[in-house]
Amino acid sequence: MTDTLFENARLIDPEAGNVSDGCVLVSDGRITKIGPDLNSQDMPRDIQRIDCKNQYLAPGIVDIGVKVCEPGERH
Repeated sequence: MTDTLFENARLIDPEAGNVSDGCVLVSDGRITKIGPDLNSQDMPRDIQRIDCKNQYLAPGIVDIGVKVCEPGERH
């Protein structure tokens, strides 16, 4: 499986209460690194790069309030 690097993102960290510029590396479907300088030359050549264009990214956040397939729910 190819690694994916999400570059030029505005990373949301609700625990720390901040938003910062950075990158997220995903390997085999899991977040492996998060940081400001992951777009360096030490990444493999075959890595897939996605330019987030300063859009917001909330790595690892899951909406636990979502209700799926419960009887009576119609959204």
